[in-house]
Amino acid sequence: MSTLNVKKQISAILVGMFISVSSFAAITEETHQALLKKLQPLQLNVESINESPISGLYEVITESNIFYLDQSGQFLISGGIYDLDNGMQNITNNKLDEIRQANADKYFAKIKDFEKEMIIYKADNEKHVVTVFTDTTCSYCQKLHSEMADYNKLGITIRYLAFPRGGIRSNAYHTMVSIWCSDDPKAAMDSAKNRKPIIPLTCDNTVQAQYDLGVLLGIKGTPALFLDDGTVMPGYLPAARLYQALEQKK
Repeated sequence: MSTLNVKKQISAILVGMFISVSSFAAITEETHQALLKKLQPLQLNVESINESPISGLYEVITESNIFYLDQSGQFLISGGIYDLDNGMQNITNNKLDEIRQANADKYFAKIKDFEKEMIIYKADNEKHVVTVFTDTTCSYCQKLHSEMADYNKLGITIRYLAFPRGGIRSNAYHTMVSIWCSDDPKAAMDSAKNRKPIIPLTCDNTVQAQYDLGVLLGIKGTPALFLDDGTVMPGYLPAARLYQALEQKK
C-alpha cells in the first residue's frame, strides 16, 4: 500500500477529530479517578492521564508506553497518532522520546538492579566496564561476541543484559531465557552467539524485566552499549575504537 493511500485512510479516520495541542483541557480529578478504576484490572503502572491530540480520547502514560482511552473508559487503543498537517509526525513516539529523555538518568540507574543477573566477560586488567544489551540473533551482536578476547585484552569488561528485539514472543526471547536459566550461562551464550543449538530451559528469570528496561532506555536495536556515565553507543564498535572512546571519556 502506498504512503498516499495510508495517509488517506488515516485522514478518513481522524477527520473532524484532530484538535490543536494548545486547546487541551485539564482532566478533572473525578474523571482521572474514574478512568484509573477502569484501568485497574489491567495492572498498568499508570503515571498520568491527560487529554490527547484527538477529541474524545485520553492519553494514558505508563512507565514504558502510551495508550489511548475513550471517554467512557471502555475502549483502550494501542498505537501511534500521526499529524497529517505536519509531515506525518508520529506524535506518540515523539512524546515517548521526550519522556525517556527526561527520565534517562532514573532509567539508567536501574541497570544496577540487574548486576547479579548480568553475564559478565571480565577483563583481567580491567580499565573500563561496558554494559551491552544484546540479542543472540543479531549479526553485529554475534560479531562483537566473536571479538570478546580483543575487548578483554584492552581492559574492557563486557556485561550482558538481554534485549530480544522481537519482544517477549520472539524466538530470541525464549533462547535468552534458556541462556539465563542455564547452569553455565556464559557457555550457553557462547553457543548461541556461535549459532549453535542450546538446551531449551525455563526458570524464574529477569529476561523480560531486562528487555523492559531496554525499552525504557529507548533502545531501538542491538547491540546497545552503555558506559558507566550513562552514555549510550548504539551499534557495534571494534575493540580499538571502543577503547579510544572510553579513554576520551576519562
